[in-house]
Amino acid sequence: MSETDKSNLIFQISEYLADDLRKVDEHINSILESDTALVREVGQYVRSTQGKRLRPILAILASRAFGYKGEDHTKVAAALELVHSATLLHDDVIDKAPLRRGKPTVNARWGDDVAILIADYLFSHAFNFALNTSMSPRVLSLICQVTARMCEGEMFQIERREEMLTREDYLRIVRGKTAYLFSACTALGTLLAQAPDQEAMLMASYGLNFGIAFQITDDTLDMVAADSEIGKPAWADIRNGKQTLPLIYTWEVAEPSDREDLVHCWRNGRDPETILNYIRKYRGIEFALEQARRYAESAREQLADLPSNPAISMLRDLTAYVVARRS
Repeated sequence: MSETDKSNLIFQISEYLADDLRKVDEHINSILESDTALVREVGQYVRSTQGKRLRPILAILASRAFGYKGEDHTKVAAALELVHSATLLHDDVIDKAPLRRGKPTVNARWGDDVAILIADYLFSHAFNFALNTSMSPRVLSLICQVTARMCEGEMFQIERREEMLTREDYLRIVRGKTAYLFSACTALGTLLAQAPDQEAMLMASYGLNFGIAFQITDDTLDMVAADSEIGKPAWADIRNGKQTLPLIYTWEVAEPSDREDLVHCWRNGRDPETILNYIRKYRGIEFALEQARRYAESAREQLADLPSNPAISMLRDLTAYVVARRS
């Protein structure tokens, strides 16, 4: 998939969902109309750094795939986007990140206290949107469950940060911090449409596999993409001590002497060039990208037995996009 094809795909899907995405934006903008000037200022700044809105897109496509005709899907999509934005704010505080999508992070510009509070503000309104849907108990329950899982994923990563992770550890973190939210997006879309249980399970599995493919790809971009493409300093994960799949695979397969040197380097300063040289030597990035493609293909396979319609076709196309993107 070429860069033009990738850009065109997101544009085409956004155009197809234009009315719904506009309502999502209206919902989110409405909660930023606070009497507190700092909430308005920081909230609008967070909105200005938003990404491609993949999570709202997935939720809306999932609801459309099964013929949903109501209006709650845009509230659910807004809630999911707010949860995502709030977790990024918390992540940036934890990581002491200076940049997010090429702009100073909220914590860098206003401080950790403001970043934490605006994130909590977004969380509270996400839960409120979920409450104001016709299926509110089930919608709110799922959003609360996925929020708890995201916290557990982050806590597990912190708990294990002084240890050398296994692939199983890594996937546990990826599922918790990233993939379960994608799964919630597609699950909630089908829930609103009251899809049959089997189809709902397939869509939830699609989102989970899509999310794993997304995060593995994201972790490789940290090592191969330019700062301007990923919107943060390259090699940030290595500098911050985050163990991702290219690195984990490398010290699993490295010769004993190389592994010893790599682990020593990791625990004593984490020189990015030295670490990346080992990752290149053992083709860690190539291995990780192949794993991402496998998860993307698994996501695609979940759609095979579902009725063909434009929304399903777009979900299928997104499985190619997720592993081909550069940002």
